[in-house]
Amino acid sequence: MKYYLGETKLTDERKYTARVSTERSHDLPQLIDLMLDKRNLVSRTDIVAVFTAFFETIDECIKRGENINLPIFNMGYSITGVFDKSTDTFDPEVHEVHVNLNIGTQIKKAIEDIKLEKISAVPTLPVIEEFTDLGSKTTNDKLTANGIFELTGTRLKIAGEDEAVGIFFVNGDNTEHKVNVIAENGYKKLIAQAPALSAGTYKLVIRTQSTSSTYTTKEIKEVVGKFLLTVD
Repeated sequence: MKYYLGETKLTDERKYTARVSTERSHDLPQLIDLMLDKRNLVSRTDIVAVFTAFFETIDECIKRGENINLPIFNMGYSITGVFDKSTDTFDPEVHEVHVNLNIGTQIKKAIEDIKLEKISAVPTLPVIEEFTDLGSKTTNDKLTANGIFELTGTRLKIAGEDEAVGIFFVNGDNTEHKVNVIAENGYKKLIAQAPALSAGTYKLVIRTQSTSSTYTTKEIKEVVGKFLLTVD
């Protein structure tokens, strides 16, 4: 886990607090991908079915007001709001049900095993996590010429007026092929159409001047994918 120190404004004395720099986030489909990478004895369909049944069961337990104790969390309930008389009943205009979550033993153990790495400042470069070729349905492997692909990561948004800004596929002789059609341009996901490409292997390069705000930087930030993509 990477962290950096930022100056706190809560006191007149100059002090610093640690801020965690998270490079990756995982939603359920991505967690399933990680499970399949680790164990391929069951199919994605089986895993999705189990998770669906699990979430449905949790939902039913919550609706019945039943506590849930799992290795990852423990869940109970409380009711806030004042009752004027012992005969009063729950009034949603005055009272509110709260779910109380506490971390479980497995999470506590995982926290103890976190290895910390101090960095000098918050990272600003884009981070490429996965390239999905929708034509071949492969990840970080195939690239379909003129096909649609999806990129996930952080700080991916393409912004800036410089001609060098954009998504590029670079072949073995360093010829760059720029992506001209970007359907979704977000900080965590890009969906675009690959250009017409000849057979061969390509590096993926992203260059952007975007920031977390609406303005752009003068400096072009570049990141190269850690994988090679093959066009058949």
